This record gives sequence, C-alpha cells and structure tokens, in this order.
Amino acid sequence: MTDGERTSSTVGLAGRRTTVVSCWMCGTRLYRSQMMPDGGSACGDIRWYCQDTRTCTARWTSARRQAGLP
Repeated sequence: MTDGERTSSTVGLAGRRTTVVSCWMCGTRLYRSQMMPDGGSACGDIRWYCQDTRTCTARWTSARRQAGLP
C-alpha cells in the first residue's frame, strides 16, 4: 500500500464519521457510521435509519404519544 492510498482511505473514514444525517423514523441526528441507509446507488433519495433499532423505536413511539397520535 502506498502513502497516497493510506491517506485517501483515512480521509474517507474521517468523512464518514463527521457526516451527520437524520433518522427517517425518529428524527434524531447521528453520525452516518451509526446509521443504516435504505436504498442504493440506483435510488435518488436515501433514507437513513438508526442502527440501534430499540432506541430508535422508543424515541419514535414516545414522540407519537407526546403528539397525541395513536
């Protein structure tokens, strides 16, 4: 591996860590490395979901209860 390859992979990893996206279900904003994408390169719009599904569900259902939704 050359130094150029090592540097570019390090920059790519740092870029993934610093990018913050919003969960489509619960709305929380987390680093992209903590989220799962829904869709692929063929999709124009990628939805992001929390990898911690239990906590995401708890946030989502509590927000619905506070809003008075069934």
